[in-house]
Amino acid sequence: MKHFFPVALLVVGSLAVLAAETDADKKEIQKWQGTWRAVSMVHEGKETPADKLKPIKLTVEGANYKFENGEFHEQGTYRFDPSQEPKALDIVVGEGPDKDKVYLVIYKVEGDELTICLESENKHRPTEFTGAEGTGCVLEVWKREKK
Repeated sequence: MKHFFPVALLVVGSLAVLAAETDADKKEIQKWQGTWRAVSMVHEGKETPADKLKPIKLTVEGANYKFENGEFHEQGTYRFDPSQEPKALDIVVGEGPDKDKVYLVIYKVEGDELTICLESENKHRPTEFTGAEGTGCVLEVWKREKK
């Protein structure tokens, strides 16, 4: 009976930490809601032309996403880790040939601007926001559509 109280305290403390993480995730998810349009993509120092960005759209509802680029469509879910610096995101593909693939991403949301960065080979999560030549990274900037 002596050991019950410390163990119970440990369990309650662990649940409180999990609840805090869930609240942080919910706050991050809320920042992503809506429809986003790609405004800039840089890979290996090369900027994607504006006409190629025009059909690219991202719609986020809850932790679910739908990515569209012309005929290409993909859906899946996001797993947020706002405790990392920079903030980390796993993009889990839910359909198609890449189903269950997990992309390792960093992100920041500033108002209606979303910036994400991923390594094109997807072997490591980037540690900085760059699309510079020699980094193997893709830097994407998105703007939220107004309702």
